[in-house]
Amino acid sequence: MSNTEQLVKRSGKVAFMDVSTTSIANFLRMTKFTEISKSKNPTEYSRTYVDEDGEVTDVTGYSEEISYAFDLYKGNLVHQKLVNITDNELTGNDALVKILQVDFSKPVGSGYEARSRTYSVVPDTEGDATEAYTYSGAFRKNSNMTIGVATMSENNTKATFVAQQEVAEYPVSFVVKDSTDETAIEGAKITVDGVSYLTDATGIAVVLLDAEAYSNITVEKEGYTTQSTVSVTVTNKAVLKEVELVEAA
Repeated sequence: MSNTEQLVKRSGKVAFMDVSTTSIANFLRMTKFTEISKSKNPTEYSRTYVDEDGEVTDVTGYSEEISYAFDLYKGNLVHQKLVNITDNELTGNDALVKILQVDFSKPVGSGYEARSRTYSVVPDTEGDATEAYTYSGAFRKNSNMTIGVATMSENNTKATFVAQQEVAEYPVSFVVKDSTDETAIEGAKITVDGVSYLTDATGIAVVLLDAEAYSNITVEKEGYTTQSTVSVTVTNKAVLKEVELVEAA
C-alpha cells in the first residue's frame, strides 16, 4: 500500500494583504513577517451531568485572531499600511485590512484554494528589538469569510482573487425571559443546528447565522419547560428574537 501522506510546510500557506487605495484589490504577499499565527479562540460550554463520569465540552462559537510581528522594511507596502494605522492611531474603518490566505497545498485549476476576510488591526508593541525596528499586534475578525480561488503572479508576490462563495452570516439576538415576570434568564441554552450558545446576565445570546430559515431551535434552562420548536428567518440583516420560558410545574 502506497503512502499518500505529505507534509505541508509552513510556507505552503501564505498570507496576502490588499494595499489598494481604490475599489480594485491589490493583494501583495506579506513578506518579512516573523509571525503570522492564527487562533480560532473557540468559546466553550463545559459541564458535568450528574449521571455521567467526567466533564463534557461543546464549542459554541469562534472569534478568530491572527497574531503578527514584522521587521520594518522601507518600500514594503504592507508594512507601510500597518505602520500608518499604528503610528497615527487610526480607528474604525480606517483600521481595517483585508487579508487573503492562500493554501498552496490545494491547487484548483490554474490557482489555489483561498479565503478572504476583513480584520481590525489591533497594534501592540513596536521597537522592542535592537537588531531591527519591529512592530507587532493582532488582526481580529471583522467580517464574514469569503472562499474562492487565487491565481498568482509569476514570482508569487501578487495574488488575484475570484470569490466563489461568501459565508454570509448575520447576528441574531436571542432574548430569553421568564414568561411570568419577564425577567432575564441567564445561562439559558440555545441550540441551533447542533451548536449551543448560552445567554448572558441580560438574557441575551448573539448568534451569527447564515441567511436562511431555521426551525426546531431548542431553548432550555433548568427549572423551565424546554421549547424545541423555536423558529427564526434570517434574510440580509440583524434579527431580534424574543423567547419566553415557562417555569416547570
